[in-house]
Amino acid sequence: MPIVRLPSDHDTTYPAARGPVLLLSCMEYRLMDDIVQFMDHDSLTNRYDHVILAGAALGALGACTPEYQHWKQTFFEHLHVAHKLHHIKDVYILEHRDCGAYKEFLGAEGDFDDDQEVEEATCHRKYAELLQREIDSWAKEHGIKLRVKAFLMDLRGRVSLLVPAKHKGRQKKSG
Repeated sequence: MPIVRLPSDHDTTYPAARGPVLLLSCMEYRLMDDIVQFMDHDSLTNRYDHVILAGAALGALGACTPEYQHWKQTFFEHLHVAHKLHHIKDVYILEHRDCGAYKEFLGAEGDFDDDQEVEEATCHRKYAELLQREIDSWAKEHGIKLRVKAFLMDLRGRVSLLVPAKHKGRQKKSG
């Protein structure tokens, strides 16, 4: 019998997606079913494009090495086509704990023990925020409004918000 997780397994303090989503995740095969369940939980069944790159945000940044810079170009070309064809409104960056790609690309900086949850989340947040800035810049350059949210999934499929979406609305004048 399949395990059914309750909504309390996921952080729901962020605003719901406004429309179709581009999901960027790692190639971690241990979590594929959990990723689908997370997207279903966010009412995104059949409303997202899925880009898979080793390391998720780190991979989309070209793994911060010259050898993988073409991955960055691929990600942004896919983002362009996803917006053109499906009018995506949000980008979800889904990182995960115990990421082999982080270990591969970053060496000791990307290798964490189970008791280093805070340090691991900080490392994933760093690269997710870098990618968020790149996506924000790309969207501005193309005249597109996108919200970017980043999440961290543990190996049991529980998801927490890693980087909240930035709201780019008008600020009210005080006084």
